[in-house]
Amino acid sequence: MRKRIDKCPHCGSDWGVFTKMTLINVPKNYNFDGSEGHNGEMYDNAENIIDKPTVYCQRCGKAICRWDKFCAANDIIPF
Repeated sequence: MRKRIDKCPHCGSDWGVFTKMTLINVPKNYNFDGSEGHNGEMYDNAENIIDKPTVYCQRCGKAICRWDKFCAANDIIPF
């Protein structure tokens, strides 16, 4: 059985983790004066979501492990 990953091995934070992904066809709206416009639905038509396999610490941003290792260690069924 693998050891649970419940904190960052670099900074000790228990805030959580994040992964990175690439989204294609995500429009970002701007007003004519250059300020950011309404972007509430900007991800509704996203295509080709490409997940990156690395898990990062939310606090320090350093890489912790691969997503599949994180899921196996924490009994998470990957989606």
